[in-house]
Amino acid sequence: MSRYHQPRPEIVLRRAEELIGVGQPVSALETLYDALMSKRLRNANAASTEPFIRKFAELCIEQRRGKQLKEGLTQYRNIVQHTNPESLGAVVEVMLVNITERVTAAQRSAEQVTVDTIEDLDEAETPENMILSLVSGEQNRDRADRALVTPWLKFLWEAYRNLLDILRNNVRFEALYQSISNKAIDFCRTYERKTEFHRLCDLLRNHLQTIAKYAHQQNSINMSNPETVQLFLDTHFHQLNTATEMELWQESYRSIEDIHNLIQQSKRPIKPQAMANYFEKLTRIMYVAKNPLFLAAAWHRYYNFIHRQTKIFSEEQLQSVANNVLLSTLAVPIIKPSSRILSAAAKENKHRTQRFTNLLFLSTAPTRVSLISDLTSGDVLARVLPALRPLYDLVEEQFHPLSICKKLGPVLSEQIATNDDVAKYGTLLCNVILTRLLQQLSQVYTSVQLDFIFRLARFPEPYAMSAADIERFIMHGARRGEFQLRIDHQSRSVVFDTDPFDSSQSLSNGAQLQASPSDLMRSQLSSLAICLSNAQRVACPAFVAEKQAAKQAAVATALQAMGEEHRLATARKLVIDRRKEIIENALARKERTEARERTMRIQREQELERERLAEEQRRREADRLKKERDAIQRAESKKLAESIKQKAGLDVSIDDLEKLDTSRLLEMQVEQIEKEKHDMQSRLKVMGRRMDHTERAYRKNEDALLAEDYERQKLADKENHTSARAALLEQSKEKHAHDVAQKKRFQRMFSDFDGLRRQLDEGRSEELAAERKRMRDELARARDERVAEYRRVKAEKEEAEARERAEREAREAEEERAKAAKAAELAALREEMAAQRARDEEALRSRLERERDAERAPQAPAKTAYVLPSRRQGAASASASVSPPAVSPAPKSDGPKKYVPPALRRKMQ
Repeated sequence: MSRYHQPRPEIVLRRAEELIGVGQPVSALETLYDALMSKRLRNANAASTEPFIRKFAELCIEQRRGKQLKEGLTQYRNIVQHTNPESLGAVVEVMLVNITERVTAAQRSAEQVTVDTIEDLDEAETPENMILSLVSGEQNRDRADRALVTPWLKFLWEAYRNLLDILRNNVRFEALYQSISNKAIDFCRTYERKTEFHRLCDLLRNHLQTIAKYAHQQNSINMSNPETVQLFLDTHFHQLNTATEMELWQESYRSIEDIHNLIQQSKRPIKPQAMANYFEKLTRIMYVAKNPLFLAAAWHRYYNFIHRQTKIFSEEQLQSVANNVLLSTLAVPIIKPSSRILSAAAKENKHRTQRFTNLLFLSTAPTRVSLISDLTSGDVLARVLPALRPLYDLVEEQFHPLSICKKLGPVLSEQIATNDDVAKYGTLLCNVILTRLLQQLSQVYTSVQLDFIFRLARFPEPYAMSAADIERFIMHGARRGEFQLRIDHQSRSVVFDTDPFDSSQSLSNGAQLQASPSDLMRSQLSSLAICLSNAQRVACPAFVAEKQAAKQAAVATALQAMGEEHRLATARKLVIDRRKEIIENALARKERTEARERTMRIQREQELERERLAEEQRRREADRLKKERDAIQRAESKKLAESIKQKAGLDVSIDDLEKLDTSRLLEMQVEQIEKEKHDMQSRLKVMGRRMDHTERAYRKNEDALLAEDYERQKLADKENHTSARAALLEQSKEKHAHDVAQKKRFQRMFSDFDGLRRQLDEGRSEELAAERKRMRDELARARDERVAEYRRVKAEKEEAEARERAEREAREAEEERAKAAKAAELAALREEMAAQRARDEEALRSRLERERDAERAPQAPAKTAYVLPSRRQGAASASASVSPPAVSPAPKSDGPKKYVPPALRRKMQ
């Protein structure tokens, strides 16, 4: 295929279909690929290129050529992204449907595909499997599935990945990019491809992070556009739902972080349904992360978003969410670890706590006290099941150390264990109840027996705890500093310590019978201050009265200045609001100005790009036309030279055509034609003379034989005439005898015939006359119609002849004009050549005359300098232009003269 002349897409497509028709799809794909990668196709329109790329994609899919398909789609994206970006979407849609159908067909061929056994689509066949396939006698079902289905699954996955790489960071294809992303996510969910889903999430996250890096490029994505952010949010919500459904909690958490960042960037408020979905998935992630505090906080946030959406969520759903809010809040551990213990772990968890707080859109980290406060201030307790309400009263409000487990047992066994939605909180609630039991026992007893605690801490199935479990729980709590107690195994008792300097404290304001020593120590300074104040009031009443008077004076001064301060604060608030409004208006104007300038810049860049493309197209078209003209001229010169070489036998080198122009070739052709004409005339003259001599010899020899041949011819003609006359007379006699015999036979029946005819004529005379008249009329009408048809055909024929005659005359006139023009051109060429020959002869004659004059001139005595032959003519002309002084004629020299050709010698004479 020529580098400078690439055929149009339609021609290449037709050629590829012809190759497919003869069973060569590989050659057809190579043809389409070469044409698609050429520079000529970059400026083609989408209407002519779309069928081309569709056939190219179809062939790539049939042969599973993923790399060529990616390169072809990249080239097609560059072609249509400024003119018709929707065309790429249509091509991609058809391509994905085709690949999906082939995957389904492969599954039907394999009868039952077990895709879960394939760990990684990007992993090639291992050497172990290859050796096993060689030594094994028969292939099992998994090996057959891998051979049939896996290649197409891998090709479909590569197609999704290549499409996302092609369409990324391009504002013209952002909707198509999000659509392909959703389809790729659905592919991973449909075929349970967890490894590919991890890679897809990393790929989408990488594309999202590189948007800011390429923001200055043309057609880059603008994240300040609300529609763009909404598209990314929809895709990542779909990714979050799929990750949760596939139980990929790490990817779910990363998707939650991506959605949180997008929500922070979005200038448009997020839909409540989307935020409710966000917090619902966050509750599931926090449950898997085993973080009860943020699990309860997520349930609180989820309930706050849906409790007013009564049109979307039913009362049963709201009640279920309220149950989860209550139980998750109560399941948060009560005791906060001591600051002296596990401080390193607390520092390590600080960063994670901050991240979880940001994901919940909270300004401060939640605590059990704040969650209980939100629980009591809202309508959660009014929506929960009535059977679950005593759970809050017994755990948070009432003081029943000896019966708390017994009272909560029916709730745990009947309401929580039987409900799959809240059964997951049973174990955590048992731990909280056990913690509350130990706290309340520490309020009443100094030491208790272990068996006594084991009898009190009895929980129903399936939450029953053994003595070892209860003891292990107590020991872990004591080790972590949650409980201030110690176990005396010798006496099998639990001793509650009264360390006044312990810093551990409860995270809830539960029911307390009396203050603990640590609480008393924390309030010791405040108690001392209160006692000293009371003693001062009794010992120094004047000082107390002075302080009271100063306080009243300060209050009076404050009341007087309150109005002015209120006025100043109101004015300051108005000024701040006005400044804020001015700043917001300025920011809005700046954003509008930037958006307008960005739009104008994009339009200007697009206009410059269109002008550049148009100028490049014009330049390419001009270069193409020039190259075509040069090629045509070279082809004509080559054809003319070959014609001259073949017809005339002239030795015209094909390599020297660049040095020969058309006029020179025409001149050579005219000379050759004249030469051929002269040779033809000479040959015809010789042939005519030879024919004349031959004919004269023939006639001279025939003269002696003509008389004898004439006599033989006369005798033969006389014999033929006699025999023909005799045969004619015999035939005439036989015919006359036969006719006479027939007449005699017919005369016998003539009377009967005549009578029958008269009888028939008399009976049907009128009908016969009418029939005769009708036949005459039809004959006349047919005659008239035929005459009219003949005249019409004749007129048409005359008209066609006249038109043909006019066209022929016009054509002949045109040919005559062309011949006249060509003859005039040849005549002008001959005249020019004659004039050139005359000028050459005149120049030669003048040079000879000058040389003769120079020879007749006297020789100079001094020896002259040597003059090069190439400069002698110039020197002679220069000397001739200067008038020499008058000298006497020199005598005729007898020395040798310069050679003069005979033809010029005769002309000179």
